[in-house]
Amino acid sequence: MLQVDERLEIEAPRAEVFRMWTSFAQFPSFMTGIESVHLETEVRMRWRVSIAGVEPVFYAVITEHVPDERIAWVSVDQTTMGWWIDLEELGPMRTRVTLRVIWSPRGDTSWPAGSRMLDARTISCDLQHFRALVEGATAQAA
Repeated sequence: MLQVDERLEIEAPRAEVFRMWTSFAQFPSFMTGIESVHLETEVRMRWRVSIAGVEPVFYAVITEHVPDERIAWVSVDQTTMGWWIDLEELGPMRTRVTLRVIWSPRGDTSWPAGSRMLDARTISCDLQHFRALVEGATAQAA
C-alpha cells in the first residue's frame, strides 16, 4: 500500500483551485498514468489508467463534496484508491492544499504495456504540475 500526504500553497483563489480539482476531465493533463476520468453521475467516476498493479478501468465514488473546501473519493472496491483534498484560504489569491492519496495495487493485476509505477515522488511531481496549471490559468484570467 502507498500512502502520500502532501501540502502545498497555490497562488490562486480557493474557488478556482477547487474548480480545477473537480474538473476531472483535466486530470490527464497533470496526473501521471491517467488516461481519462469521466463523471458518470454526480458521485460516480470511471477512470482509465496505465498504472502498474491497478485495473486499467475502475470506478470511484465521491464520498465528500464541500464546495471550495473539500472533495474526497474512493474506488468502488474501496481497496484500489482513495483521495482526500482539503483547501484552506490563506488570502484572496493564496490557497493551501492538503492532500492524502492511498493506492493499493493488486498483485494479481496484469500490468498493461507502458504502465507507470506510482510512488510518492510521482504524486508530488503531479501536484507541482497541478499548481503550474492552476497558477497559469489564474495569470491568464487576470
